[in-house]
Parts: sequence; C-alpha cells; structure tokens
Amino acid sequence: SLKWFKQELGNYESEQEERTGTSAFKIMDDEAKEINPGSDGLIFLPYMAGERSPIWDSKARGVFFGLSYEKTRAHMIRAVMEGVGFSLLHNLQTAEEAGAYVEGLNSVGGAANSRVWTQIKADITNKTIYVPFSDHATTLGAAILAGVGTGIYKNFDEAVKTTVRIQRVHFPNPKNHDIYMGYYKLYRELYEKLKDTFHSLYELANN
Repeated sequence: SLKWFKQELGNYESEQEERTGTSAFKIMDDEAKEINPGSDGLIFLPYMAGERSPIWDSKARGVFFGLSYEKTRAHMIRAVMEGVGFSLLHNLQTAEEAGAYVEGLNSVGGAANSRVWTQIKADITNKTIYVPFSDHATTLGAAILAGVGTGIYKNFDEAVKTTVRIQRVHFPNPKNHDIYMGYYKLYRELYEKLKDTFHSLYELANN
C-alpha cells in the first residue's frame, strides 16, 4: 500500500530522494511521525487488490474514510500505515480465536526498516515486535530448514536462537493502543457496511 502511495502520490518524496539522497520512504516516515495516532480521524482500508485472510473477499477495495480539508498527505501516509496495522491485528485475532496465541512478532523486509511503521504495528496489536539484523528472511529460513533437516540443529527453536540476532525491539505503547482500539472498531465496521457496496462496484466496473 505504501509503495502504491509513493508511486502514485509521492512525487514530492521522490524528488527529495533524488535531490538529497535520502530514501523517499524515510521522508514518508518522518512525515507520518508528526501525525497523531489515528491520523486525526482518517481511516484507510488497505484492500487495494481485494483481501485474503481474514475476510477472503477478492472484490473488496481500498478506501480512505474521513478525508477533509484539514487532512494532509502526511495524514494519508500515516493512515495507510495504520490500515495495514489494523489488518495485521484482524489476522492475529482470527488466529487467536482458532487457538493460535501469539506473544510477540518478528518483522522482516522493507516495512521493518521503518521505525515509525513498526511502532504503529506494535501499538495497534499490543504485541512486542522484534526486528532481526538480516533482511534476507527467505534465504535464512531456507538455511534453518536445511540445518534442522540435516541434524545441524536439534529443532527449530535451537536453530532460531542460534542464527537469528535482534537489532531492534518495539514495545507497545498502552496509551496509543487504547486510542487505536476505538479506530479499529470503526475499521471493522467499515468493511461490514461496505461489503455489499464493494460487490456492486465490482460488477459496475467489470461490465
């Protein structure tokens, strides 16, 4: 979602990246950091290509809800980050309802490089998030599988403890979590209220 925003609406950040050498995503981070949790009443549904787990609706689409003249691009950037965080919480709650409780999360890949986004996810989910040193998660995962399979490690727990080193830990902020729970309730309600409308829109756009 943030990559889409940069591509379609991030001309300023892209120009600054070319001029200063600072990553456009770092600039977007700094902009989002200045906005209050909840983006001052702006909610983003991150269903840009439909949504798989947990709603399994290929006809759902992205929505900015709460736009007003007071909202800036920085509000939209933070709302995108928060929308992805709400989607993560929805998945975690669905897993926990099925009996799979998660105490903490590991975050890897490009989004993990964003301290602001990772903290937002920690605050929304109320989970501690660990960011490993290596960005090569797929390669490392394959190596761990091979190590366990060949007997180099006794089990996956030993393999992870031996090979994965943590560079940052993000602890949830209870005050921010409380704020986010109000917005999360609206986030969940929005999809339920728009579900049939999404399907009608899909039919109109694909006739």
